[in-house]
Amino acid sequence: MTAARAWSRIRAFGYDYLVILGYIAALAGVGAFLIVGPVGDRWTALMSDPVRADVVAFVSLVLPVALYFTLTEASNGGASWGKRKVGLRVVGSGGSKLGLPNSLVRSGLKFLPWQMAHTAMFHIPGFPIAPGEPPAWSTPLLVIAWFLVALYILGLTPLLGRRTPYDRLAG
Repeated sequence: MTAARAWSRIRAFGYDYLVILGYIAALAGVGAFLIVGPVGDRWTALMSDPVRADVVAFVSLVLPVALYFTLTEASNGGASWGKRKVGLRVVGSGGSKLGLPNSLVRSGLKFLPWQMAHTAMFHIPGFPIAPGEPPAWSTPLLVIAWFLVALYILGLTPLLGRRTPYDRLAG
């Protein structure tokens, strides 16, 4: 089994990011309606609590995106739309099809930094309009999230055998 080269994986994620951006645009439309529509005041009140805002972001954005990758990469084709376009497929450590549990672990770890960043940002008072002083744990959480992103990118290089930590941990 030969690991995919970094540029192929980055290109595949670029295509997949178009899917993600389309979903984000649709979600932004729904969000705009919720803000200016008949439930605007209740929606604003709901989203004013950082824990609730974080849960809403996770359930409406991070989880569906992670499930998109989980389900497409655990499918018989073993690939998301972007990976299919580039000619890649996700396989287990032995070269066989990546099962659903392993794909779920892979996607969960892959998108963990994204959720960590959301959690850190949503707990900054006044975010995103007039951000105030972040809680003491917010900045370290962001640093850890970016460290993981850097580690994931480094995993694409020959230095770490072209396998990201989430690939290795998912099997």
